[in-house]
Amino acid sequence: MAIKNKPRQSHYLLGHEAFRVFAEKNPHQFFSIMASAHLEFIEEMVQRVENHIDIRGEINPEDFDVTLGTIRSYPLVMVKMPQPQAYVECFYFGVLGLFDVNQPAAESDAQIGYFTLELGEGEPDENGDKDCKIFCQWDGDTHYNLAETDRNAGIDEFRLLIEQRVGKE
Repeated sequence: MAIKNKPRQSHYLLGHEAFRVFAEKNPHQFFSIMASAHLEFIEEMVQRVENHIDIRGEINPEDFDVTLGTIRSYPLVMVKMPQPQAYVECFYFGVLGLFDVNQPAAESDAQIGYFTLELGEGEPDENGDKDCKIFCQWDGDTHYNLAETDRNAGIDEFRLLIEQRVGKE
């Protein structure tokens, strides 16, 4: 696949901004929606982003795939996005609730961790291929590139990276 010169606006905004901002504002609502009506929610988020940038059809909501889980007793939502076509587009984003699902918590106390696994440009391999995956974390509007990963890393490796990162904090 040839890499495009710049990321698709809708893909970038969905993976880096739209879902993150929603989850930061109301983590409990985000996890509730993703556990019950994620397809409708994804369709709505795609439509909102498309309306915001006035571009239609860059992203198909049916190309998303949601995986629910936990890390320790923290809720985890990992979302596979449509296939990246440019550097910095996400393969996955993950939202980790930084609250114990087994304990009642006030809405105002809930925090999240937001992670992405993005198409990146690394050192060329023996075949000259320089595409890789970059594991990143967001803290508000600040984006941190944490590690270059194997270009074949999938959702299980992404979950492990999130788990290892949370274990260091």
